[in-house]
Amino acid sequence: MTYKPSEHGGVKEDGTKDKRMDPEHGFGGDRERASAEGAKGGSTQPDEIYKPSEHGGVKKDGTEDSRTNPEHGFGGDRQAASEQGKKGGSK
Repeated sequence: MTYKPSEHGGVKEDGTKDKRMDPEHGFGGDRERASAEGAKGGSTQPDEIYKPSEHGGVKKDGTEDSRTNPEHGFGGDRQAASEQGKKGGSK
């Protein structure tokens, strides 16, 4: 039989507290509330996401985003990346 901390007051077999059952951690083992929130659905991302590619390759903190730099990989050139991806494999 499998030991379940949820059936033992949130305590693991070794006697320590199972953090998954702690009310300060996520839903704290409250499956009903977790299920209700999950049923609501919806986005887990904020409505507004800062995209360096839309701000000249500059991150929120004002520093350069190396992913948009031509010296780094495809440097934000999605067309070139797509073409190489279609070819597949490493050369």
